[in-house]
Amino acid sequence: MSTVSRGLTLAVLALVSATTVAAEVLLTRALSVTTWYGLAFVVLSLAMLGLTRGSLDADAASRAGEPLAPWIARRLLALSLGLAITVAVVVSVPLTFSLNLSSLAALMVVSAAAAIPLVAGGAIVARLLADAAVPTPVLYAVDLGAAALGALAPLVLLGPFGAPDALFLLAALSAAAAWVVAPPGDRTRARAVAMAVASLVIALGARGSDAGLVIRYPKGAPRPERETPTFEAWTPLAYVRLGPFRQVSHWHLWSPSPNTPPGMVEAADATLDGEAATPVYAWRTPAQLNILRFDATTSAHVLRPTGNACVIGVGGGRDLIAALAVGHDHVYGAEINPGIVAMLHAVRGRSPTIDDPRVTVRLGDGRALFARSRMHCSVLQASLVDTWAATSAGAFAHTEATLYTREAWSIFLRRVAPSGVLTFSRWYDPRRVSETARLVALAVASLHDRGVARPREHLALLAAGNVATILVSPAPFSAADIAALHDLETRLRFTLLVTPDRPVTEPLLDAILEARDDAALAAVGRPLGLDTSAPTDERPFFFQLLAPSAWLHPIVALELARGSGGVISGNATAMFELLATFAVVLLVAAWLLGPALLRSARDPERPQGRALVYFGALGAGYMTAELALVQRLHVVLGHPTYALIVALAGMLVATGVGALLSPRVLRTNRHVTIAAVAAAALLAALPYAVLRPLARATLEGAAALRFGGAAACAAVVGLVLGLFFPAGLRALPKREGAALALGVNGATSVLGSVLATTLSVWFGIPATFAAAGVLYLVAAWASPSRWRAV
Repeated sequence: MSTVSRGLTLAVLALVSATTVAAEVLLTRALSVTTWYGLAFVVLSLAMLGLTRGSLDADAASRAGEPLAPWIARRLLALSLGLAITVAVVVSVPLTFSLNLSSLAALMVVSAAAAIPLVAGGAIVARLLADAAVPTPVLYAVDLGAAALGALAPLVLLGPFGAPDALFLLAALSAAAAWVVAPPGDRTRARAVAMAVASLVIALGARGSDAGLVIRYPKGAPRPERETPTFEAWTPLAYVRLGPFRQVSHWHLWSPSPNTPPGMVEAADATLDGEAATPVYAWRTPAQLNILRFDATTSAHVLRPTGNACVIGVGGGRDLIAALAVGHDHVYGAEINPGIVAMLHAVRGRSPTIDDPRVTVRLGDGRALFARSRMHCSVLQASLVDTWAATSAGAFAHTEATLYTREAWSIFLRRVAPSGVLTFSRWYDPRRVSETARLVALAVASLHDRGVARPREHLALLAAGNVATILVSPAPFSAADIAALHDLETRLRFTLLVTPDRPVTEPLLDAILEARDDAALAAVGRPLGLDTSAPTDERPFFFQLLAPSAWLHPIVALELARGSGGVISGNATAMFELLATFAVVLLVAAWLLGPALLRSARDPERPQGRALVYFGALGAGYMTAELALVQRLHVVLGHPTYALIVALAGMLVATGVGALLSPRVLRTNRHVTIAAVAAAALLAALPYAVLRPLARATLEGAAALRFGGAAACAAVVGLVLGLFFPAGLRALPKREGAALALGVNGATSVLGSVLATTLSVWFGIPATFAAAGVLYLVAAWASPSRWRAV
């Protein structure tokens, strides 16, 4: 059988389209455990490169007349094997981003392995679209619908399966499809059966045990061996692991008083994505954990010990317990990660926090939950709410960005009672108060937004150990409040860095408190190489503390990091991570696309230079716009995984629809030029005319409203941008030119990914949309109406 029936064609196309996109999302989730969130863009870049290379392979096979069924079967088996290889590499190769060749080689191996299944998947889709005996509109509809379902599939798979198990499940399905497609007697059938059975056994047989597919080097560090977890769960948002309960000789306090008495406590450490730790205490009554009063992060309860206490990011429940121990009437917790809530239910026999009748825990984005709530909190607390990946190196994309912006604090201060306290705790280094300074700058800007002329009268800052805690109130702190703060200083030996009644000794903090506007705030840190501007929803990079100018002087940044440690060191690591990853992806691009580009470049019928500029601008512009959309939708939806899924699903479907409509909409080459200029204008206006109003309009709505609005926005962008590539292909004089056009388009998409990340950190997400618009203006300048006839 050299052909494939209509029904089988559509089934295989749907399976491969869904599998390829689902694999992208699952790989992003797995890489968030092995390394930092900032690498999410790598998977998108590899996807573009893999799909481009696969399309070139399919075109070559079609021109060579290779029989369709055996060729598809072999590629299905390659897809299955590629997924298995990718999982094996991702779970076993440590990624550390040290400045040495070993780290670079490890990143190269992981990137190359991840590209293999994407190449195979792209080849199958391209060959079926070109050669299957099914009308093209039907093929496109199935391809796009299945791709959208594939983007949503991880929401269902992650939970029953971990990311590695789910990828092997996709490998089993791909191998089974290879057996179905392969002609009778073809050796591919036997190999496909073996691969399907092996993949299914691996995915199901040892699931949930250390004998199975566990990530051996989370965040580059070895996983604890021979340690049975008390609880373990994968969710679309994080991998949650709770270690065994143990008697320990320290209290697991984050910001302990020097006067903390010695003692023993039974506790277990929970980690998120292999790094961020939160303790889970074993207790029977809250009074058993009165020791939490010796933690400076609970200081707000001393000032406001009654009324409703609210907690953002409940973690292992320590902040909930601290509020109960003080005596608050009710404790309301917001937690975005369903794995954390499931963990609290799982350990309720030893840590009954979730069962206390005074405790209510709601699942969802804390920002959105409090925007909809009409509750007023006497204390609203967020203690070290990050996944440490953000602080260490993933300064570009992380869950908690939505909590550290002026818009978010405007919501939180509205939820605080008129005399209540908003309190955040962050890492502190007395030698360099970089992150503390950014926190104070955010507080000052948020108070300015409320019309407060003297912010220092409304805030206090105290520190113990390596954590500083800020207390912010809508009303000026009273004399009784100030006396209570001084009592904490005397009795518990906390360091009062800022109080309304005394001068601030740290010059940087004092200058921030005296800043009268946004420009003055940003200028304070500039001489020190620090970013002291207040983060906003359109530049939500609180944890990126290095000033943008540091990116232009990487050697200086490295020296600064070596002398600082902590967060600044992590920021420098993130910067070099981006550079190293860019270099590696370029090498992968050369490996995948280089031979085809060289062959096409030697073809006398190749497209002219202006045509290559057109296709290159489209590749870079599309990826820049896509990543800018992911970054902005992250703030709307509350988590980067949700943003990635919605942007992928919406843009994939709409881009394909745009490609189908292209011949009808762009009937002449002049139409292409006009439409590219219109697309540029749309991208430049999008963050202001669409995304900003969308964020405000849906903030207090249900999650379905926010997701629906975000998907519609992604669909509009995809629909418009999907018009241009087919229009360029139609204008090429020879079919052979399509290979070079595809290669250039895929290669420049890598540049777009790095451009999007860099510009957003430097200037904000709207600047990234504007850059995408400029690239589409370049495409308009180089559009087919300006190509010479060949």
